[in-house]
Amino acid sequence: MGTGSLILSLFGFVCAFLFFRYAPAYVFHSFGVKVAEVWLTCGAAGAILLICVSGYVRWKGKGGFHSYYDSAFYHDLDPSTGGANAVDLYTHRVTAPAYILGQVFLAGPLMLLGGITHFRNRIAPDQLLEDRLKAKLSELRSINSWQPLSAHPGHEDLILMLAKIGRIDFSAARGPRIRAYPETPDERLSDDD
Repeated sequence: MGTGSLILSLFGFVCAFLFFRYAPAYVFHSFGVKVAEVWLTCGAAGAILLICVSGYVRWKGKGGFHSYYDSAFYHDLDPSTGGANAVDLYTHRVTAPAYILGQVFLAGPLMLLGGITHFRNRIAPDQLLEDRLKAKLSELRSINSWQPLSAHPGHEDLILMLAKIGRIDFSAARGPRIRAYPETPDERLSDDD
């Protein structure tokens, strides 16, 4: 996941740089305005810096990508008249591609920060730790009910690792609580591999 996030991040940064480097150059050239290449490159670098700040603020606020309907680009005109339908149709032809470009550009910082988080959350392979995790998971599965984290003193790190890898349910509501469901036949097969 971390490597894939970093590759997608690079893709987002490259797309943002190419867009902000060559789209203004095309517009200036269309109007016959000569702009030095260094200024166009500096403008693209400035745009990437703003995208990074925006992505960091969104990531820090536990946000991520927005759906089109939650974005500022979405509008909902009253479709009761033909004129409103026509305006709605033509407006979406502009706002939908703008939304897609914004999401591709934000993929740079959001995927980079997500990739770094994946690498930081990685659990190093260790047979002793794996055996302890399996033993704790089987103990939690045998209980098969919600219980407070405080019911397992000294094993909080193991429980949090199991929650991190998605083997148990973890809830912070009403105090940290955990639950492990009995294993399914599919999980038995995947554990034996």
